[in-house]
Amino acid sequence: MAAPSAPTASPAPWLPVSSDLAWLSLGLLAMFVPTLFELFQNNDAGLWNKGEHSHGPIMLTLAMWLLVKRWREFTDKATSPMLGSWLAWPCYVVGAALYVSGRSLGIIYFEVGAFIPMLAGLVLMSGGLPLLNALKFPVFFCAFMVPLPGFMLDPISHFIKLNISIAVSNLLWALGYPISNTGVVLNIGPYQLLVADACAGMRTLFMLEAMGIFYLNVIKHSSWMRNLGLAMLIVPISFTANMIRVIVLTLITYHYGDEAGQGFLHGFAGIVLFASAMLLLMGIDRMLRWLSTRSERTA
Repeated sequence: MAAPSAPTASPAPWLPVSSDLAWLSLGLLAMFVPTLFELFQNNDAGLWNKGEHSHGPIMLTLAMWLLVKRWREFTDKATSPMLGSWLAWPCYVVGAALYVSGRSLGIIYFEVGAFIPMLAGLVLMSGGLPLLNALKFPVFFCAFMVPLPGFMLDPISHFIKLNISIAVSNLLWALGYPISNTGVVLNIGPYQLLVADACAGMRTLFMLEAMGIFYLNVIKHSSWMRNLGLAMLIVPISFTANMIRVIVLTLITYHYGDEAGQGFLHGFAGIVLFASAMLLLMGIDRMLRWLSTRSERTA
């Protein structure tokens, strides 16, 4: 008689979820469906279809991917469901207050921001403080998807755009191009280009900052020198990437005309922005790794 086969090992399950918690999760998800629908509409309410807010879906996708990944890696099952439930309800109350006030008064920042305390409440109810501690970064990262009001960012955006306009004008003038700037307007040859928020404003810088923070969290360097160096350099890297995008758009307009600069190649310049920012970040990361390794060898 053949020996009974050994049972096959199953992958480590997620934390057990009660039926009440599952229904609550579905209810909260359904609550935010109208908000997501409005954000993607082709009207004034569809902020995620506008260039200055188009990073919202990217930030939400990255946050949810990292949350699921970290949740699957969570191994501390010694949770306190009762304590987690008690701590979850204040989060639900804050989230509900933000959502109701945002929905009734038309304040989209409150309505979208309500997702963060609601998500924290679900995490607390599922696994208590240990699980929230493990998932704190993806929960926090959801803040980058919230559209920011103009009155907070416009003054800073104008300062950034002005300095980028001056830097681009001086650089291209030194390279022999007939260019000057009047405030945030670049004059090159017969063309005038307005350095807008979507090209080099605070919202774009905010998006690149978020990508840099996400990169640091995912890579998880053990060297404090690399982490500190990259954290300090995120701002100048973002500023340089914005400069590169404006330079690309300016040269495209000068050599190929205004239609090329405002058409397909304008969208392509957005890809250049992301690519240049990530290449700068990874290039500096490699340099810092080399410096860190060298200092450890000489120590």
